[in-house]
Amino acid sequence: MGVIVKYRMSCAFVFNAFVALGAVDAQADVKLQETYSTYQLQGLSRKAIHDDLHRVAKRDRDGIIEGEVTDQWGWNFRFAATENSCRVTSDEILLKLNILLPIWVDDARADSATRTAWKNYFQELKAHEDGHKTIALEAAEQISKLTHGATAPGSCTALERSLNRAAKQIVENSEKAQDRHEASLPSYSLE
Repeated sequence: MGVIVKYRMSCAFVFNAFVALGAVDAQADVKLQETYSTYQLQGLSRKAIHDDLHRVAKRDRDGIIEGEVTDQWGWNFRFAATENSCRVTSDEILLKLNILLPIWVDDARADSATRTAWKNYFQELKAHEDGHKTIALEAAEQISKLTHGATAPGSCTALERSLNRAAKQIVENSEKAQDRHEASLPSYSLE
């Protein structure tokens, strides 16, 4: 099943089958994979960097994408049935984060005022994207807490459906938090 939600400068969520190739532990039950990518900006003045940003940055229907965190989710639960109940014997939650940020290649050649302006701009942009990352990590931890060692009366099929519904609800709530975070985007600029 696939559900994709994109945020200008932020996030896309995809539910998929759990694939843990090369995942690293973020916590006992959450596997985190982070991939970083950059795009280069040139210019010796704030205006020149700003103009280059508008020339080379990714775009979507809302405009340029200065920075972006793309989240991809997957989970896998294993169960054991007892007489009249079922319990989760293991749970794996995978969160893949793809983080895109600009780099400025003319730092060494620019004057100190331009370097300071870039530093301030980049710190604010990175802090904003780190906020998106934090929201996603908190949701992954909530799913882990929900599922780890869960037990319920009835069949394992019923427990699995219930846990999948609850995990999807956590991701939907996370998407709303991502929207609120995006709406609180500070106004920072290189101009």
